[in-house]
Amino acid sequence: MSTILRALVPALLILLMPCFSLAANVKTYVAEFAVTGASNRDELKVTLQGLLSSRLNPGQVQLVEKPDTADVLLAGSYALFGKMFSIDVLVKNSASGMLTKVFEQGGSQDDLLPAIGRLAQKVDRELAKVSAVAGEAPRTAATTVLPAPVAVGTKPVEPVPAPLNKVAAAPVKAEEAYVISSGIPTGNAPGNWTSEALTGVFTSMAVGRTLPSGEREIFIAGSQSLRYLRKGSDLKQVVEISLPVSARILALDTADLDRDGVPEIYVSIVDRKTVSSRVYQPTESGLELIADNQPWLYRGIGLDLKGRLIVVQAVSAAGEYHSGIAELTKSGKNFSTQNNRTLPRHGTIFNFSRFRDASGVEKLVIIDEDGYLIVAAVDGSEEWRSSEKFGGSETNFNYDSVAQVRSKGTAYRWNFLEQRITVLPDGTMIIPRNSGTFSIGNNRSYNMHSLFGLQWSGSLLREAWHTRPTPSYLADYAYDASQREVVLLEVVQRAGLFTEGKTVISINKLD
Repeated sequence: MSTILRALVPALLILLMPCFSLAANVKTYVAEFAVTGASNRDELKVTLQGLLSSRLNPGQVQLVEKPDTADVLLAGSYALFGKMFSIDVLVKNSASGMLTKVFEQGGSQDDLLPAIGRLAQKVDRELAKVSAVAGEAPRTAATTVLPAPVAVGTKPVEPVPAPLNKVAAAPVKAEEAYVISSGIPTGNAPGNWTSEALTGVFTSMAVGRTLPSGEREIFIAGSQSLRYLRKGSDLKQVVEISLPVSARILALDTADLDRDGVPEIYVSIVDRKTVSSRVYQPTESGLELIADNQPWLYRGIGLDLKGRLIVVQAVSAAGEYHSGIAELTKSGKNFSTQNNRTLPRHGTIFNFSRFRDASGVEKLVIIDEDGYLIVAAVDGSEEWRSSEKFGGSETNFNYDSVAQVRSKGTAYRWNFLEQRITVLPDGTMIIPRNSGTFSIGNNRSYNMHSLFGLQWSGSLLREAWHTRPTPSYLADYAYDASQREVVLLEVVQRAGLFTEGKTVISINKLD
């Protein structure tokens, strides 16, 4: 099938070329599509190329077979996530080098052909711009244009350079930071607020202090960048710090271990099969690095900054969590551990929390690797297991391991971070649930989330409340005890071949 399609598409292009060339239209080369997530990727590469080619406007397009003869190059990609798909096309002007990106999405394969049609219309609009510019070229070439006379003593007007996008590569003062304001202020009713979409996919977050100005500190991170934000009437970025390409941020947590009124930001980092975490501290104009190359992964337990513990766990060279966790202590800029303890079999630093029952006995709550909740005694004995799944995270790290190949048949050991479990003063546990198009083994893609409030009855966890399903992937969240609010980090658009993705921060009151 693939061979036949590869033969037919060039033939189709050749047949169409004479009709198009009569109008001296934009010479356009449509490349084979890049396909990810689909089983029949070789066939789709050529099929999508032909579908897009046949739907472009013949009144303005002249299809060509070689990219070096084209005025415009079209490079497309198709990504399948369960039943959902995204089709992206990069439009490149060969003469100017200018790039434009257009895309369409759909919820099932029934939407594919309509999406291709809509995509072709968007491409046509971009080609029309190229055609309009190209139409002026012959007149310019045929006529010698002299510069306009300039009055004596008058300085010729110089062209104004195009504005550049701001890049926060170094610490900046807060008053010089740019503002991210909501595009829908009427939608931000009292008790809830949503930021404008931030470019990029961010996977972890933590909240800091409420400053004397009334601004709230929010820290977010992608895989290789850390941002310090302040939320007042608007959302301001104070600074962004980038990590080396080899490093990857897994999680953020905040605490004030030395009780000096300034929180520390604990950044869990893996760098080339080695845990190499960092600790920062916010300043008036940025972030100060106070510890580097720390050998632990971090997780915060507790509601407020001064009362919160930071627990740590190490990872072996084979990607396995060490059996014990410990509490972190801080003295100046030095860190050490104390109170070592062992978690139950399914427990890791990222999937457990602790609470006390009605009689004051400590219990552990864990989300196992399949998404089921387990309540266990401190000695590790299991007391209850849920019949429904909770949690769900796409953030993971993996190590290649010979032992893993022998036992599982795959070269990598995958470790997925789980959603936070926050225990409120009344004993209610906030536990998120992500759901989506598919979640099979290591292939996870979520596009819907809810928050659940669960309470321990003495024999099982009962649901006290839950929020309505929201159409986004909940990457992380934090609870602000002083305001009784949850701060959510939601991925609203996936990153693709030509898109960086989009993330929003939302704040909601918990009454």
